[in-house]
Amino acid sequence: MTYQLIYSSQASRPMSVDDLEEILVDARSGNEKRNITGVLVYVDGVFLQILEGDKEAVLGLMRSIGADSRHCSVTVFHEVEVDAPTFGNWRMAYLSATPEQLAVWAKLDGTTSIESVLDNIRREPRRASQVVETILGTLAP
Repeated sequence: MTYQLIYSSQASRPMSVDDLEEILVDARSGNEKRNITGVLVYVDGVFLQILEGDKEAVLGLMRSIGADSRHCSVTVFHEVEVDAPTFGNWRMAYLSATPEQLAVWAKLDGTTSIESVLDNIRREPRRASQVVETILGTLAP
């Protein structure tokens, strides 16, 4: 079984393209060593990330993310065991999205703020699965 975790965090400062590229290079290298896969979505200063792998490896990575000065308000809102990694081909895929796009991915009509989308996903766990499926479809049509 593969442990899948979804969290969000607020960027502690505005992220430039170079900042995001640095995060992705570091994540891909570290995830290769830890055998972790996933995707990072950046929306209006908020990170939404899906991580998959051995439970202890993912939880160890979450401790590192929680201590990373680039993140604040780290909130885990979905944890589940899955049969196989959903993002098995990506050490860390990346998508930039608008709050409206994330709302569509979560099947939320009329939601336009990232805070509202994340609140809905936290309250209704089935929406997390919908986001995972839609992101996968976006990455590999």
